[in-house]
Amino acid sequence: MRILVLGINYTPERTSVAPFTTGLCEHLAANGNEVTVVTAFPYYPEWRVWDGYRGSLYRKESIHGVTVHRVAHYVPRKPSRLIERLAYDISFTVNCFVAALFTGRCDIIYCSCPPPTVAFAAYLLGLIKGAGYVMKLTDLASDAALATGIMKPGFAIRLARIFEAFSFRKAQAVICLCQGFIDRLKERGIQEEKLRLISDWGDTENLRPGAEGSAFRLATQLSPEQFLVFHTGNMGKKQKLMNVVSAAEASRSEPDLKWIIVGQGEEKDQLQEGISRRRLTNIMLLPLQPAESLPEMYSSADLLLLNQAAAVEDAVIPSKLLTYMGAGRAVVAAVSEKSEAARQIRRANCGVVVPPENPQALAEAVLALRKDAGLRQKLGANARTFAEIHFTKAGVLDRYDEFFRSLRPELKDLSTAHPAAEND
Repeated sequence: MRILVLGINYTPERTSVAPFTTGLCEHLAANGNEVTVVTAFPYYPEWRVWDGYRGSLYRKESIHGVTVHRVAHYVPRKPSRLIERLAYDISFTVNCFVAALFTGRCDIIYCSCPPPTVAFAAYLLGLIKGAGYVMKLTDLASDAALATGIMKPGFAIRLARIFEAFSFRKAQAVICLCQGFIDRLKERGIQEEKLRLISDWGDTENLRPGAEGSAFRLATQLSPEQFLVFHTGNMGKKQKLMNVVSAAEASRSEPDLKWIIVGQGEEKDQLQEGISRRRLTNIMLLPLQPAESLPEMYSSADLLLLNQAAAVEDAVIPSKLLTYMGAGRAVVAAVSEKSEAARQIRRANCGVVVPPENPQALAEAVLALRKDAGLRQKLGANARTFAEIHFTKAGVLDRYDEFFRSLRPELKDLSTAHPAAEND
């Protein structure tokens, strides 16, 4: 099968959707499919094009059997204003569309959304190439824009949802990461038979609950006696990590408790300023860690933290939660009760959910878990078991294989309907 993949994030990026798109493409190529990717130059989560890629408008690479076309696009330093977000989305979509026009024939187009405009590019490309498209929905862009304050209720949101609905209806299938997405799209009138449930995977291969974490503590000057609470990943508006800084302030009298935020993002400077202004010594920021250090890092943690803004009531499982489960550590989540994260934590019985943007409640939950090693061990074991049942990479890729096999009869119908496609 010839598969054209459109998505803004791809390897060598190591966070967000990049590992999942990359893993899927390399798996499909290894199974004999011809896989072509059109993506951006790596920029995430720093929101700055990486060294070694700057100054180019286009680049073609071959990575582990996958042909990768990279196109330039506008990368805002802080993507929190609507005009900047639109420029970011549209510039990538236009350049992606133009590059994809010259990638030859394909049997199916697979796009990772958001940006939601990429699905429209996939639709147009499908008309030109005589191919259908499927979309993997990693977030509902209109809901996320409301939750983070990028957009306000009104005409613009209604227009965005009309645009999203058009993309869903024109797709052959919409891959949803969890049941919450399916429920949300059904409420919006999308046919249930179009919706396919395929989650992302957690890292159950490299992360081992029993791994030794002393080397990481030593390397970061953390003592064996300290109780470490880790938050990893993006430092953006959705995460609202000033809540963690305030929780650290509320627990500053606990000398052996250390809050650690690992990652990168648009709010990093603000977090560092807040820590310095409050003269906090019980919280530290660390950069993204090398892949080989992650098993040690997660093993050094006593507790893993998921923090989101109160307005975030998304229907997607945060990818960091899948990683946390794979690491086999108890989770404390300062998230909305209505979020998919809260639902999954309760399903797995792997952690404690506290009200978001309530630093006192967060600090109290952490202190209570610090006192109960037995409960932490039980919750961590539950997390690992749940990940091994539902979120292994092999299991998720098997579901993708089944999904692409199910498309084959439809591909024959498309070929008949678009005979000109054979002469692209």
